[in-house]
Amino acid sequence: MNIKGKLKFILSGAFVFLIIYMFLAAFPTGPSMYFQPAWSIDVAAAETAETGDTASRVPFKLGDRFGYFTPQGTLTLSRQTGVRSTVSVAGWAEYPENAESTTVFNPDGTERFTVAARGFAFLDDDRAFLFLPGGDAVSGYDGTGGAVWTREHTAPITAFNSSPKATVIGYADGNLTLLRPDGSEIFSFYPGGSDLEVILGAAVSEDGTKVACVSGIDRQRFLLIKVTGNQYKIVHHEWLEGNLRRQVFTDFDKSGSYAFFESPAGLGIVDTRKLESHVLPVDGRVIAVGSDPGNGPFTALTQDGSECELIAIERPAHLVARTKFSAGDTFLLQRDNALFLGTDGKISRIDIRGIE
Repeated sequence: MNIKGKLKFILSGAFVFLIIYMFLAAFPTGPSMYFQPAWSIDVAAAETAETGDTASRVPFKLGDRFGYFTPQGTLTLSRQTGVRSTVSVAGWAEYPENAESTTVFNPDGTERFTVAARGFAFLDDDRAFLFLPGGDAVSGYDGTGGAVWTREHTAPITAFNSSPKATVIGYADGNLTLLRPDGSEIFSFYPGGSDLEVILGAAVSEDGTKVACVSGIDRQRFLLIKVTGNQYKIVHHEWLEGNLRRQVFTDFDKSGSYAFFESPAGLGIVDTRKLESHVLPVDGRVIAVGSDPGNGPFTALTQDGSECELIAIERPAHLVARTKFSAGDTFLLQRDNALFLGTDGKISRIDIRGIE
Protein backbone atom coordinates (compact mmCIF):
# COMPACT_ATOMS: atom_id res chain seq x y z
CA MET A 1 0.00 0.00 0.00
CA ASN A 2 1.45 3.42 -0.96
CA ILE A 3 1.65 6.46 1.35
CA LYS A 4 -1.55 7.96 -0.06
CA GLY A 5 -3.37 4.67 0.44
CA LYS A 6 -2.09 4.38 4.00
CA LEU A 7 -3.17 7.95 4.77
CA LYS A 8 -6.66 7.30 3.36
CA PHE A 9 -7.02 4.16 5.50
CA ILE A 10 -5.81 5.95 8.66
CA LEU A 11 -8.15 8.90 8.12
CA SER A 12 -11.16 6.69 7.41
CA GLY A 13 -10.44 4.67 10.54
CA ALA A 14 -10.07 7.86 12.57
CA PHE A 15 -13.45 9.07 11.28
CA VAL A 16 -15.17 5.90 12.47
CA PHE A 17 -13.63 6.21 15.93
CA LEU A 18 -14.61 9.89 16.05
CA ILE A 19 -18.23 8.82 15.56
CA ILE A 20 -17.85 6.31 18.37
CA TYR A 21 -16.15 8.82 20.67
CA MET A 22 -18.91 11.42 20.14
CA PHE A 23 -21.50 8.78 20.95
CA LEU A 24 -19.76 7.48 24.04
CA ALA A 25 -18.93 10.94 25.41
CA ALA A 26 -22.63 11.81 25.41
CA PHE A 27 -23.69 8.73 27.36
CA PRO A 28 -24.17 9.20 31.15
CA THR A 29 -22.78 5.80 32.02
CA GLY A 30 -22.60 6.23 35.78
CA PRO A 31 -20.10 4.41 38.00
CA SER A 32 -20.41 0.91 36.52
CA MET A 33 -21.50 0.83 32.86
CA TYR A 34 -19.25 2.18 30.13
CA PHE A 35 -18.69 1.83 26.37
CA GLN A 36 -15.33 0.72 24.99
CA PRO A 37 -14.26 0.90 21.31
CA ALA A 38 -12.61 -2.42 20.41
CA TRP A 39 -11.60 -2.41 16.73
CA SER A 40 -12.35 -1.11 13.24
CA ILE A 41 -11.76 -2.90 9.91
CA ASP A 42 -12.04 -1.99 6.23
CA VAL A 43 -14.08 -4.70 4.49
CA ALA A 44 -12.40 -4.02 1.13
CA ALA A 45 -8.78 -3.57 2.23
CA ALA A 46 -8.47 -6.03 5.12
CA GLU A 47 -7.23 -9.53 4.41
CA THR A 48 -9.58 -12.46 5.02
CA ALA A 49 -8.68 -15.48 7.11
CA GLU A 50 -10.43 -18.73 7.91
CA THR A 51 -11.34 -19.55 11.49
CA GLY A 52 -12.26 -22.88 13.01
CA ASP A 53 -15.02 -21.36 15.11
CA THR A 54 -17.71 -21.15 12.44
CA ALA A 55 -20.46 -20.49 15.00
CA SER A 56 -18.96 -17.12 15.91
CA ARG A 57 -19.13 -15.67 12.39
CA VAL A 58 -21.28 -12.55 12.04
CA PRO A 59 -22.88 -11.92 8.62
CA PHE A 60 -22.89 -8.45 7.06
CA LYS A 61 -24.09 -6.56 3.96
CA LEU A 62 -22.54 -3.16 3.30
CA GLY A 63 -22.88 -1.45 -0.06
CA ASP A 64 -21.89 -3.88 -2.83
CA ARG A 65 -20.11 -6.21 -0.40
CA PHE A 66 -21.27 -8.99 1.87
CA GLY A 67 -19.54 -11.57 3.98
CA TYR A 68 -18.61 -12.55 7.52
CA PHE A 69 -16.42 -11.31 10.33
CA THR A 70 -15.62 -12.62 13.78
CA PRO A 71 -16.35 -10.73 17.01
CA GLN A 72 -12.57 -10.39 17.35
CA GLY A 73 -12.35 -8.35 14.13
CA THR A 74 -11.20 -10.93 11.57
CA LEU A 75 -12.82 -10.97 8.13
CA THR A 76 -13.53 -14.53 7.03
CA LEU A 77 -15.31 -13.52 3.80
CA SER A 78 -15.65 -10.18 2.01
CA ARG A 79 -17.23 -10.62 -1.39
CA GLN A 80 -18.02 -7.85 -3.87
CA THR A 81 -21.05 -8.47 -6.04
CA GLY A 82 -22.85 -6.77 -8.89
CA VAL A 83 -26.08 -8.73 -8.45
CA ARG A 84 -28.54 -9.30 -5.64
CA SER A 85 -27.35 -11.18 -2.58
CA THR A 86 -28.59 -12.60 0.69
CA VAL A 87 -26.48 -13.62 3.69
CA SER A 88 -27.19 -15.16 7.10
CA VAL A 89 -25.30 -17.00 9.82
CA ALA A 90 -25.87 -20.27 7.95
CA GLY A 91 -24.98 -19.30 4.38
CA TRP A 92 -25.08 -16.88 1.47
CA ALA A 93 -26.23 -16.66 -2.13
CA GLU A 94 -25.98 -14.38 -5.14
CA TYR A 95 -28.59 -14.24 -7.87
CA PRO A 96 -29.47 -12.04 -10.86
CA GLU A 97 -32.93 -10.52 -11.23
CA ASN A 98 -34.02 -13.25 -13.65
CA ALA A 99 -32.46 -16.17 -11.78
CA GLU A 100 -33.79 -19.56 -12.91
CA SER A 101 -32.14 -21.25 -9.91
CA THR A 102 -30.04 -20.17 -6.91
CA THR A 103 -27.11 -21.94 -5.28
CA VAL A 104 -26.71 -21.39 -1.54
CA PHE A 105 -23.20 -21.63 -0.09
CA ASN A 106 -21.95 -22.25 3.43
CA PRO A 107 -20.08 -19.38 5.14
CA ASP A 108 -16.75 -20.99 4.14
CA GLY A 109 -17.73 -20.95 0.45
CA THR A 110 -18.57 -24.63 0.03
CA GLU A 111 -21.82 -25.43 -1.73
CA ARG A 112 -24.77 -26.09 0.57
CA PHE A 113 -27.71 -26.70 -1.79
CA THR A 114 -29.40 -25.38 -4.93
CA VAL A 115 -32.94 -24.04 -5.13
CA ALA A 116 -34.09 -25.25 -8.56
CA ALA A 117 -36.83 -22.67 -9.09
CA ARG A 118 -37.22 -19.10 -10.32
CA GLY A 119 -37.47 -16.33 -7.77
CA PHE A 120 -35.63 -14.21 -5.23
CA ALA A 121 -33.86 -16.12 -2.46
CA PHE A 122 -33.84 -14.94 1.14
CA LEU A 123 -31.82 -16.46 4.01
CA ASP A 124 -32.74 -15.80 7.64
CA ASP A 125 -30.50 -17.57 10.17
CA ASP A 126 -30.79 -21.26 9.16
CA ARG A 127 -34.08 -20.71 7.30
CA ALA A 128 -34.34 -20.36 3.50
CA PHE A 129 -37.16 -18.81 1.49
CA LEU A 130 -37.89 -18.06 -2.16
CA PHE A 131 -40.15 -15.20 -3.22
CA LEU A 132 -41.78 -16.30 -6.45
CA PRO A 133 -42.20 -14.18 -9.62
CA GLY A 134 -45.26 -11.93 -9.40
CA GLY A 135 -44.63 -10.98 -5.77
CA ASP A 136 -47.70 -12.71 -4.29
CA ALA A 137 -46.22 -16.07 -3.27
CA VAL A 138 -43.36 -17.36 -1.13
CA SER A 139 -41.95 -20.83 -0.46
CA GLY A 140 -40.12 -22.19 2.57
CA TYR A 141 -37.18 -24.55 1.95
CA ASP A 142 -35.39 -27.20 3.96
CA GLY A 143 -31.62 -27.64 4.35
CA THR A 144 -31.33 -29.72 1.17
CA GLY A 145 -33.01 -27.27 -1.19
CA GLY A 146 -36.42 -28.91 -1.18
CA ALA A 147 -39.59 -26.83 -0.96
CA VAL A 148 -41.48 -27.57 2.26
CA TRP A 149 -44.42 -25.24 1.68
CA THR A 150 -45.70 -22.53 -0.64
CA ARG A 151 -48.11 -19.76 0.34
CA GLU A 152 -49.98 -18.02 -2.48
CA HIS A 153 -52.29 -15.04 -2.26
CA THR A 154 -54.19 -12.68 -4.54
CA ALA A 155 -52.21 -9.56 -3.53
CA PRO A 156 -48.46 -8.77 -3.43
CA ILE A 157 -46.41 -9.41 -0.30
CA THR A 158 -45.59 -6.13 1.49
CA ALA A 159 -44.17 -7.41 4.81
CA PHE A 160 -42.30 -10.56 5.83
CA ASN A 161 -40.52 -11.82 8.93
CA SER A 162 -39.57 -15.22 10.34
CA SER A 163 -38.37 -16.83 13.55
CA PRO A 164 -37.58 -20.45 14.50
CA LYS A 165 -41.23 -20.99 15.46
CA ALA A 166 -43.25 -19.10 12.84
CA THR A 167 -43.34 -16.94 9.71
CA VAL A 168 -45.53 -13.86 9.36
CA ILE A 169 -46.57 -12.45 5.98
CA GLY A 170 -48.38 -9.19 5.26
CA TYR A 171 -50.07 -8.32 1.97
CA ALA A 172 -51.05 -5.21 0.01
CA ASP A 173 -54.76 -5.98 0.50
CA GLY A 174 -54.41 -5.84 4.31
CA ASN A 175 -54.22 -9.58 5.02
CA LEU A 176 -51.94 -10.75 7.82
CA THR A 177 -50.98 -14.45 7.91
CA LEU A 178 -48.99 -16.48 10.42
CA LEU A 179 -47.57 -19.90 9.48
CA ARG A 180 -45.86 -22.68 11.39
CA PRO A 181 -42.44 -23.91 10.18
CA ASP A 182 -44.19 -26.66 8.19
CA GLY A 183 -46.34 -24.06 6.40
CA SER A 184 -49.61 -24.83 8.18
CA GLU A 185 -51.72 -21.81 9.02
CA ILE A 186 -52.02 -20.44 12.55
CA PHE A 187 -54.13 -17.45 11.56
CA SER A 188 -55.06 -15.33 8.57
CA PHE A 189 -57.16 -12.19 9.01
CA TYR A 190 -57.59 -8.56 7.99
CA PRO A 191 -56.88 -6.05 10.79
CA GLY A 192 -58.93 -3.43 8.92
CA GLY A 193 -59.96 -0.09 10.37
CA SER A 194 -58.34 2.04 7.66
CA ASP A 195 -59.43 3.59 4.37
CA LEU A 196 -56.61 1.78 2.57
CA GLU A 197 -55.90 -1.66 4.00
CA VAL A 198 -52.23 -2.63 3.61
CA ILE A 199 -49.69 -4.28 5.91
CA LEU A 200 -46.66 -1.97 6.02
CA GLY A 201 -44.59 -3.88 8.58
CA ALA A 202 -44.84 -7.16 10.49
CA ALA A 203 -42.70 -9.21 12.88
CA VAL A 204 -42.97 -12.39 14.93
CA SER A 205 -41.19 -13.06 18.23
CA GLU A 206 -38.50 -15.74 18.53
CA ASP A 207 -40.87 -18.13 20.34
CA GLY A 208 -43.73 -17.47 17.92
CA THR A 209 -46.15 -16.31 20.63
CA LYS A 210 -46.33 -12.62 19.65
CA VAL A 211 -46.90 -10.81 16.36
CA ALA A 212 -46.59 -7.07 15.73
CA CYS A 213 -47.76 -5.16 12.69
CA VAL A 214 -48.26 -1.65 11.33
CA SER A 215 -51.25 -1.53 9.03
CA GLY A 216 -53.38 0.80 6.97
CA ILE A 217 -53.27 4.30 5.54
CA ASP A 218 -55.85 6.82 6.77
CA ARG A 219 -55.85 5.75 9.63
CA GLN A 220 -52.63 3.96 10.40
CA ARG A 221 -52.30 1.78 13.47
CA PHE A 222 -50.07 -0.60 15.40
CA LEU A 223 -51.26 -4.00 16.64
CA LEU A 224 -49.72 -6.46 19.09
CA ILE A 225 -51.16 -9.97 18.82
CA LYS A 226 -50.75 -12.79 21.34
CA VAL A 227 -50.74 -16.35 19.99
CA THR A 228 -51.65 -19.38 22.10
CA GLY A 229 -51.76 -22.62 20.14
CA ASN A 230 -54.30 -22.06 17.36
CA GLN A 231 -55.84 -19.07 19.10
CA TYR A 232 -54.85 -15.43 18.69
CA LYS A 233 -55.92 -12.23 20.37
CA ILE A 234 -55.16 -8.54 19.80
CA VAL A 235 -53.80 -7.45 23.20
CA HIS A 236 -52.65 -3.94 22.30
CA HIS A 237 -53.81 -1.46 19.68
CA GLU A 238 -53.05 2.18 19.03
CA TRP A 239 -53.82 4.67 16.29
CA LEU A 240 -50.82 6.50 14.86
CA GLU A 241 -50.75 10.19 14.03
CA GLY A 242 -50.09 10.65 10.32
CA ASN A 243 -49.25 8.09 7.63
CA LEU A 244 -46.09 6.45 6.35
CA ARG A 245 -46.67 5.35 2.76
CA ARG A 246 -43.87 2.79 2.56
CA GLN A 247 -42.62 -0.35 4.24
CA VAL A 248 -41.83 0.35 7.89
CA PHE A 249 -39.44 -1.18 10.40
CA THR A 250 -41.08 -3.65 12.80
CA ASP A 251 -39.26 -6.04 15.13
CA PHE A 252 -39.01 -7.71 18.56
CA ASP A 253 -36.07 -8.02 20.90
CA LYS A 254 -34.73 -11.56 21.33
CA SER A 255 -36.79 -12.21 24.47
CA GLY A 256 -40.03 -10.90 22.97
CA SER A 257 -40.38 -8.52 25.92
CA TYR A 258 -40.32 -5.45 23.68
CA ALA A 259 -41.74 -4.70 20.25
CA PHE A 260 -40.34 -1.92 18.07
CA PHE A 261 -42.11 -0.18 15.24
CA GLU A 262 -41.62 2.82 12.98
CA SER A 263 -44.32 5.47 13.02
CA PRO A 264 -44.79 8.98 11.56
CA ALA A 265 -43.92 10.35 15.03
CA GLY A 266 -40.73 8.30 15.48
CA LEU A 267 -39.62 4.98 16.97
CA GLY A 268 -42.35 3.17 18.89
CA ILE A 269 -41.38 0.88 21.79
CA VAL A 270 -43.98 -1.38 23.41
CA ASP A 271 -43.44 -3.33 26.62
CA THR A 272 -45.23 -6.56 25.65
CA ARG A 273 -45.73 -7.63 29.29
CA LYS A 274 -47.08 -4.38 30.73
CA LEU A 275 -48.62 -3.34 27.38
CA GLU A 276 -47.16 0.16 27.76
CA SER A 277 -46.24 2.12 24.65
CA HIS A 278 -43.73 4.95 24.11
CA VAL A 279 -42.61 6.90 21.05
CA LEU A 280 -39.18 8.50 20.67
CA PRO A 281 -38.87 11.25 18.02
CA VAL A 282 -36.18 10.30 15.47
CA ASP A 283 -35.14 11.65 12.08
CA GLY A 284 -35.29 9.54 8.92
CA ARG A 285 -35.96 5.85 8.49
CA VAL A 286 -35.32 3.35 11.26
CA ILE A 287 -32.66 0.98 9.90
CA ALA A 288 -32.13 -1.26 12.93
CA VAL A 289 -32.72 -1.61 16.66
CA GLY A 290 -30.29 -3.57 18.82
CA SER A 291 -30.78 -5.11 22.25
CA ASP A 292 -29.08 -7.58 24.57
CA PRO A 293 -30.73 -10.38 26.58
CA GLY A 294 -30.08 -8.58 29.87
CA ASN A 295 -30.97 -5.10 31.06
CA GLY A 296 -28.54 -3.12 28.93
CA PRO A 297 -29.59 -0.21 26.72
CA PHE A 298 -31.31 -0.48 23.38
CA THR A 299 -29.47 1.01 20.43
CA ALA A 300 -31.05 2.31 17.24
CA LEU A 301 -29.76 3.45 13.85
CA THR A 302 -31.67 5.85 11.59
CA GLN A 303 -30.89 7.25 8.15
CA ASP A 304 -32.20 10.23 6.18
CA GLY A 305 -30.35 10.39 2.87
CA SER A 306 -26.67 10.50 3.80
CA GLU A 307 -27.34 11.68 7.36
CA CYS A 308 -27.33 8.89 9.93
CA GLU A 309 -27.89 8.86 13.67
CA LEU A 310 -26.83 6.38 16.34
CA ILE A 311 -29.04 6.40 19.43
CA ALA A 312 -28.81 4.82 22.89
CA ILE A 313 -32.03 4.18 24.81
CA GLU A 314 -32.31 3.30 28.49
CA ARG A 315 -35.20 0.92 29.10
CA PRO A 316 -38.02 1.24 28.59
CA ALA A 317 -37.80 4.36 26.38
CA HIS A 318 -35.48 7.03 27.80
CA LEU A 319 -33.20 8.61 25.19
CA VAL A 320 -29.78 9.04 26.80
CA ALA A 321 -27.36 9.60 23.90
CA ARG A 322 -27.33 10.35 20.19
CA THR A 323 -24.75 11.29 17.59
CA LYS A 324 -25.04 12.04 13.88
CA PHE A 325 -22.67 11.12 11.08
CA SER A 326 -22.67 10.91 7.28
CA ALA A 327 -22.74 7.59 5.45
CA GLY A 328 -24.29 6.20 2.30
CA ASP A 329 -24.25 2.58 3.46
CA THR A 330 -24.67 1.66 7.10
CA PHE A 331 -25.86 -1.09 9.43
CA LEU A 332 -26.11 -1.83 13.14
CA LEU A 333 -25.93 -5.24 14.80
CA GLN A 334 -25.98 -6.01 18.50
CA ARG A 335 -24.76 -9.34 19.86
CA ASP A 336 -25.14 -9.53 23.63
CA ASN A 337 -23.00 -6.66 24.94
CA ALA A 338 -21.22 -5.88 21.65
CA LEU A 339 -22.31 -3.38 19.00
CA PHE A 340 -21.15 -3.69 15.40
CA LEU A 341 -21.54 -0.50 13.36
CA GLY A 342 -21.06 -0.47 9.59
CA THR A 343 -20.27 2.84 7.85
CA ASP A 344 -19.30 3.04 4.14
CA GLY A 345 -16.99 0.06 3.96
CA LYS A 346 -15.89 0.08 7.62
CA ILE A 347 -17.08 -2.13 10.46
CA SER A 348 -16.38 -1.15 14.08
CA ARG A 349 -17.03 -2.93 17.36
CA ILE A 350 -18.13 -1.16 20.55
CA ASP A 351 -18.32 -3.13 23.81
CA ILE A 352 -20.84 -2.32 26.54
CA ARG A 353 -19.05 -2.97 29.84
CA GLY A 354 -20.18 -3.08 33.44
CA ILE A 355 -23.67 -4.51 32.85
CA GLU A 356 -24.70 -6.92 35.58
